[in-house]
Amino acid sequence: MGIFEFTEEDLKSNKRGFISPKQREWIEILARGIRRSSKNGAWIILGFLFFGTCLILALFLQNESTRKLLFSNLAVFIALAITAIVVFLIIALSIYLAQRQADKLREARVHTAEGIIRLDESYSSKAAFTSYYVFVGKQRFGFTEDMSHVFPEGSRFRVFYCKAGVLELILSFEKIG
Repeated sequence: MGIFEFTEEDLKSNKRGFISPKQREWIEILARGIRRSSKNGAWIILGFLFFGTCLILALFLQNESTRKLLFSNLAVFIALAITAIVVFLIIALSIYLAQRQADKLREARVHTAEGIIRLDESYSSKAAFTSYYVFVGKQRFGFTEDMSHVFPEGSRFRVFYCKAGVLELILSFEKIG
C-alpha cells in the first residue's frame, strides 16, 4: 500500500474507528521492516567493531616497541573491552527502541484530524532538503514532497491516521463540504 492508496471500505472502516485488514497488513509490513533494519544495522556495526579491533591489534603488533606497550599496560586491554561493551550496549538499546517502536505501530489506533488545510514548507541548507507540511486543523503531517495537489490550501478535510511514537501514518481522508 503506497501513499494514499485506500479504498472506500478502508475509509468506512476508519470512520468507525477501526483499521481495515488491508491497512493492518500494511502496518505489519512496516513494523517488520523496522525490526529487520535494526537487526541488520547491528550486524554492520559489529562488523566495523571487529574490523576496528583487528586494525588496532595489527598496529600494536607491528613492531617490538608497540608489542611491549600492548602487553605491558593492562589499561589498553581495559579500554578496548570497555569500548566493546559500550558498543554492545548501544546496539542493544537501539534494537530495543526499534522493537518498541514496531510494537507501538502494530498496536496503533485510528485518530481523526479535521479542519481547514494549511500548507507550509521548510528548507534545511545543511541537509539540502525541503520538508513539506500539511496542517489539518491543529494536526501537522510531514511529507518529503509537495502535497498541494492532494490537499489544496483552504479546503476542509477529515484525515484518519494512526500515531505510533514519532510516526504518523495517514490511513485515509475525505474532503468535507
